[in-house]
Amino acid sequence: MDRKINAELIIFDLDGTLIDSRRDIAVSVNETLEALSLPALSEELIYSYVGNGVRLLLEQAVQKAGLENGIERAVDVFRRVYPKRLLETTVMFDGVEDVLRHFLSLDKKMAVASNKPYRYVEEILNGLDMTRFFLSVKGGDSQKRNKPAPDMLNDIMSEAGVGNSASVFVGDSGIDIQTGKNCAVRTIGVTYGFRSREEVVQNLPDVIAENPAELKEIIE
Repeated sequence: MDRKINAELIIFDLDGTLIDSRRDIAVSVNETLEALSLPALSEELIYSYVGNGVRLLLEQAVQKAGLENGIERAVDVFRRVYPKRLLETTVMFDGVEDVLRHFLSLDKKMAVASNKPYRYVEEILNGLDMTRFFLSVKGGDSQKRNKPAPDMLNDIMSEAGVGNSASVFVGDSGIDIQTGKNCAVRTIGVTYGFRSREEVVQNLPDVIAENPAELKEIIE
């Protein structure tokens, strides 16, 4: 199978694709549960909830911890807790900065499409000195519908002046892969992120990358 993808525009998911933010998210979720007098969850379980946006993350966590009704309070607490931890342990995955520099040197257009609220995305990208790489950044509140709806990617392609046939979406979850499919954009599923390799494979991305460096070999 041909692993090469020719693309003018590379759109990246954020959490689990460009950055390893899992520890800060998990600690914040457990701090939220503690505030609701609920038991802590394993960090591995919390990692599996990441990628659907804050509300769904907390709905799953609160229900798993044994509370059916309490999502609104959980969201309020998390929104107070997480901003204090955005950059405590969050870093770029090894090799990501080299990949971004490589594509910048090739004059590729790059963007970020995340279900995380935009203000968090912006602060993390600024804090890690990553903003300079991207012509467009979208968060979960940047449009009416989150991924896997195609809105975010469609907006980015429109801003970049690049059609779907010359674009590619890179992500670590089934939602990311389905988002690409929903707007007829080729997809690269990465297996080094938060979700299982099985989830990535089952969602049938066009190509699979086992580590960030492989992206330089795949995208041309």
